[in-house]
Amino acid sequence: MALLGAQPEATAAAASRSYLDRRRDLLAHDPDWRRPEVARLDDAFGRLSAAADVERRLAGYRPTRVRIGVGAATVVVAPAARGTTEGDFPFSDVERVHVLTAFNPRSRALRPHENANRQRALAGRVAATGLPSWPAVGGDEKNTELSIAVAGLTRARARALGAEFEQDAIFEWTPAAWSLVPCDELVTPRELGWRVSRVAAPLPDPLAARPGADAATTAAGAALEVALAAEAEAAEAAAIARARDQAGDAPPAATDPAEPGQPAASPAGPAAPSGGSSPAAPSTPSGAAPAAEAAPVSPADEPASPRPASAAKGDASTTPRDHGGANE
Repeated sequence: MALLGAQPEATAAAASRSYLDRRRDLLAHDPDWRRPEVARLDDAFGRLSAAADVERRLAGYRPTRVRIGVGAATVVVAPAARGTTEGDFPFSDVERVHVLTAFNPRSRALRPHENANRQRALAGRVAATGLPSWPAVGGDEKNTELSIAVAGLTRARARALGAEFEQDAIFEWTPAAWSLVPCDELVTPRELGWRVSRVAAPLPDPLAARPGADAATTAAGAALEVALAAEAEAAEAAAIARARDQAGDAPPAATDPAEPGQPAASPAGPAAPSGGSSPAAPSTPSGAAPAAEAAPVSPADEPASPRPASAAKGDASTTPRDHGGANE
């Protein structure tokens, strides 16, 4: 705020006006907007705008319960009025616990297998720290997010880890408070109280519960993407073919001169289906094939070099040739 020329308690609108006034003054003395002082001012305003966006997203935050698997029991933490602490803080010799997730970055809803992959990446980062952690699930009946409760992180480190996975905020639980801590340090944390209840059943690790189902979901998603890509490619090829038909852009007829003693070249008939050649059809006097049968291989497709007349008179189905005819 000081860099923008605004008071610490200024509203976003007041800070924006202060930024514009300060920038105008800087450019009035020197119009070079690439100067370091102008760049620092722009960067500060960009950070302030991002913080304002986080504030707006968190304004609709509804306090929800978080379930944490601790040993053979599940601890259910519910937010309460500030100053309220009902129940036992279940972690001995622990100053604070942070609840992290990688689901739905910046409040964008992702597909289940995408969220699961992101959560596995976060679990790997947490495991690399060597700190104690517990499986957790946050949310309500309509929307749940897999999470991890971690002990031993500082608030700054937990914030940075949440920001790395594009989260707006994380939870921090201490014996004195349950707090919603925005990952942007320019946004003020919200401190609440807490109530704890216990369920005499362990909370299974959601990421390890159904590995086969997760793999099947991932494979199905990949197969769907391949199918959609193939469908788009086929549609593009069909569109190109239609455009050629409308423009009359048919492949040109063969123009090679016929060999001596051979009939004149005729336009190529329809191509035989791939996977095998069709029997050769007898030629009509004009050289065109009957409409109901596949066209014979045109002599124009034969090599242009001279050859014995006996070879030229051979049957189309037995005469050796260098080209595959309609299947080429």
